[in-house]
Amino acid sequence: MRRPLQEEDDKVVTVSRWVLAVPLAISVWGSAAALELGLPVQCTLGKDCFVQQFPDVQPGPERKDPFCGMATYEGHDGTDIRVLSMQDVARGVPVLAMADGTVFQTRDGVEDRLIKSKQEANAIRRMGCGNAVVIDHGDGYRTRYCHMRKGSIMVRSGDKVTRGQQIGMIGASGLVEFPHVEAAVMKDKKPLDPTTGQSLEAGCLADPAKAAPLFSKDEAALLGKGESQMIGIGIAGELVDHNKLAEAGPPPAATAASPVRLGWAWVINLHQGDRLQVKLTGPDGAVVADQTSEPMNVPKATYSAFSGKRGAPPPGDYEVYAAVIRDGKPVLEKTERVTVE
Repeated sequence: MRRPLQEEDDKVVTVSRWVLAVPLAISVWGSAAALELGLPVQCTLGKDCFVQQFPDVQPGPERKDPFCGMATYEGHDGTDIRVLSMQDVARGVPVLAMADGTVFQTRDGVEDRLIKSKQEANAIRRMGCGNAVVIDHGDGYRTRYCHMRKGSIMVRSGDKVTRGQQIGMIGASGLVEFPHVEAAVMKDKKPLDPTTGQSLEAGCLADPAKAAPLFSKDEAALLGKGESQMIGIGIAGELVDHNKLAEAGPPPAATAASPVRLGWAWVINLHQGDRLQVKLTGPDGAVVADQTSEPMNVPKATYSAFSGKRGAPPPGDYEVYAAVIRDGKPVLEKTERVTVE
């Protein structure tokens, strides 16, 4: 079979800065030394939702995430927690208030759609944050939640909210290339990175042990440090189109009537130089296909690859193995066993 299709995004380039007016006055609730946060989503991180990007803490045109990696883009000031596709948006994934507070500002009515061209981006730029909520927590702290699903906002300005209360759902409104919520934290109008507790102006932390996250230890661990993650793997019965994954989700699984049998994998936050291996093994234990991509020429926000053969797959139990190879060694591996009927 010809070389497997490998579609990729060099980086996510849309900027979703907050664009609603925020007056100078700050309401003060209390005198807490720091904001104690809960996670902004009701889903299982690493399973059905994933941290795609962190704030950019590198001044100037370069980019750097809070842990000195590349899981960010220029000018980004929030943490992006994504779902796989627009199918998950339709299903509904709750967005939660990260702390007690008073709703300061909301916006709804922006359509959910993935931006696919500069022309589309320019048309929506003034509504870059999409459907959103800003919550005032007192002592100069505010949190902001962008890109929520149209019609899902459940609170209004002036409402009191509690930590963990649902305020909307993950969507794809505003300047987005994948469905997600962008959660941001501000102290006295300056953005903070909640995973390290530092101002974005402080730069990145080469030693993660020095982080003082605003989340609990367990919650901070779930958010990770910008590691590569495998967000999809399986056996497809048709060619895998990377450009359609965020819209339609994983490709249809292979059946005994499918025209091809393809092991596939979908990964986020690859490093420059990484390679993605995909191996498919048939019911008889023989390797159907085993291919490894060329090294990434730049860090990749998202990447997918497949390996397989033409022709209907014989029924039985198959195995897909995928691995991210870095400096000659696998740093991320996953095996999926699938029965084709």
